[in-house]
Amino acid sequence: MLAEDDENIRRRAVDKILELRSEASATTYMESPTLESSRKDVVQQFKVPKINVESTYLYELTNLDSIKDISQPPALMELDDTSIAQMLTKPLVLQHPCHNQAVERHVKLVTEAASVVTGYEREMA
Repeated sequence: MLAEDDENIRRRAVDKILELRSEASATTYMESPTLESSRKDVVQQFKVPKINVESTYLYELTNLDSIKDISQPPALMELDDTSIAQMLTKPLVLQHPCHNQAVERHVKLVTEAASVVTGYEREMA
């Protein structure tokens, strides 16, 4: 939602992230440095949220207020509140490409390699 062109949608995202951050800083595990560091090492259990199939906007797909134990996106954890707030005027652009031609080549290579060694009988290449 932070990458949307519509400023109203970005505002919803910024408000929600800042709200989550303020709630996290108010909890007891964030007040203790030892608990905070151990909290980062914990893998969160992913729960599939209920999807609104009649939604017309991305932010209507799920009701974020009804989800318990929601956290901010991992890609934004290193950004400070000022950087998050600046996304109201300028949409988010991640500097880490996740899908490019090199990825496509590796997907093909891994798929071919996996097909050689899967199943009851291995093919010898």
